[in-house]
Amino acid sequence: MIKSIALMTPGWPGTMTQNGIATSVYHLACGLRAAGYKPVILTYALDGKGPDDIPVIKIEEEPWRLGDRLRARRGNLEVVHNRVARCIADAIRRADKAFGVDVVLMEETQGWAGLVQDLVSQPVFATLHGPWLLLQSLVKATLDEGDALRVKREAEGYSKVTGLIAPSRNVLDAVRQAYPGLDTPGIVLPNTLPPGDIPRDRRNDILFIGRYDFLKGADTVLSAFAQLSEIHPGARLTFAGPDKGIAQEDGTILHADAAIAQLPENVQSQISYVGPLDRHGVTEARAHHGIALIASRYENLNYTMLEAMAAGQAIVSTKVGGPADVLSDGQTGLLVPASDATSMAKALSRLFADETFALQMGQAGHALLLQDFDPETIAVQTVAFMEETLASGSRVLGKP
Repeated sequence: MIKSIALMTPGWPGTMTQNGIATSVYHLACGLRAAGYKPVILTYALDGKGPDDIPVIKIEEEPWRLGDRLRARRGNLEVVHNRVARCIADAIRRADKAFGVDVVLMEETQGWAGLVQDLVSQPVFATLHGPWLLLQSLVKATLDEGDALRVKREAEGYSKVTGLIAPSRNVLDAVRQAYPGLDTPGIVLPNTLPPGDIPRDRRNDILFIGRYDFLKGADTVLSAFAQLSEIHPGARLTFAGPDKGIAQEDGTILHADAAIAQLPENVQSQISYVGPLDRHGVTEARAHHGIALIASRYENLNYTMLEAMAAGQAIVSTKVGGPADVLSDGQTGLLVPASDATSMAKALSRLFADETFALQMGQAGHALLLQDFDPETIAVQTVAFMEETLASGSRVLGKP
């Protein structure tokens, strides 16, 4: 019977970490605690004060070994990832010694989960937050040897770990289709988030929370808002997120300020670019904006959507990945094709033209979150999947 679960996260409690995995782990850990289990956090960074009754183990960087240095100098690209896996495994052993660890849950990134499974006795379950096979061409204009090795390493990881947990059906199906021989047990269990209160009397202003980059569709956001402004001159857009820039055809990188400066002056004056926000800042921003805009060219199951649902915002989203699985077009959101600024502007205009419809849509999304994304419920389902997988005896688990 599983009692204690080690959860790996890039930052704990994730207050200042601009990463959906950190948010996911925080809410799942709280759900596990509420359900009577004992979560233990493995993290690289502490970025705030978490619950006192959830212990934390820091993942420490190990000293460079001479052999690793030599292999790295010779161009061995796997050295770094093997070092990361050893560091994570060391943190698991320290967590087990201090608190006891029955199973480990960690992201699939870089194939570390599979490498760690080779080093520890506990069964490792991997969450499919963002397989590089799906994201690489959207994140990088030019793919290199490192990208191919990452895809290969992650594929090997999927076959080594004890089980796969996917936040959306879309991502699990994509992995299964890409690797037809993969027999690792898998399940779809969404990221979790408790609902908040729906603010009263807020304007139908638009809030976009995401990086200024190609994957998040920042270029589509600005183009769509420029078109919307021609129909609704009073529309306002708040753009919140780090500025990664978007590569242009001539090889230059166009950043947020420069992109906004290319728009007509009347449109520029209606846009507020505020940079990254912490968790509290995001909550405050959602309380003052009635519309949430998601323009990603791919998403698994994104917290920008779940947070919008929690705040009762009307959602306009691209019809990709998790959002396409979760949202019902015209009921809990308006879905538009990725990269289609004209369709996005028309959807936004529909919400501006009918504020009652926008309010009802926000309420429907809020109700859906309450029904399907409760942290304690998902935590119980997560442990049940782990226990069923282990009871089946179909996997060879860990090192002796």
